[in-house]
Amino acid sequence: MPRSVARSILETIGIILGAVIVAWVCQAYLIKPFQIPTPSMVPTIDPGDRLLVNRLAYRYGEIQRGDIIVFPAPTDPGTDFVKRVIALGGDTVEVRRGQVIVNGEPQVENYINPLVADVSNFPPTTIPPGNVFVMGDNRTDSLDARFWDPPWLPVDSVIGKAFFTYWPPGRLGQLN
Repeated sequence: MPRSVARSILETIGIILGAVIVAWVCQAYLIKPFQIPTPSMVPTIDPGDRLLVNRLAYRYGEIQRGDIIVFPAPTDPGTDFVKRVIALGGDTVEVRRGQVIVNGEPQVENYINPLVADVSNFPPTTIPPGNVFVMGDNRTDSLDARFWDPPWLPVDSVIGKAFFTYWPPGRLGQLN
């Protein structure tokens, strides 16, 4: 094989290997894609949607109420959940006939489907520091903190903040 052909083959292999390493580093430490298998976040996120998750969001910032986060399911660490942060450590949260109340204030939740009647209840619970309380936007079909024991999620277990839907193309856009 002439020297220039061998050199081209080695350069191509090097480029491909470099691209694979960069993609792995990005996914492992920066941005990770996730596919949504369940309807627990409808209407914000539909089953089959694909999201990008910022893995550094909480390394340099704090979790806020309303953030959509990804984390290992407390009941099955091999499965990842996507839920919305409703209350932070130190907050008292309750649900009365579907109305979320945080620190005594009823919450305005324009991201849930108003046509789906949620009549669930959850007793007043103070979330310990270093934890969050999360719920799905589809309250009638979400296995969220209301059903866990204990009913909160350690902040340390959060994988990252979901920030963008990239598939299907008709749902392309930022998440709120």
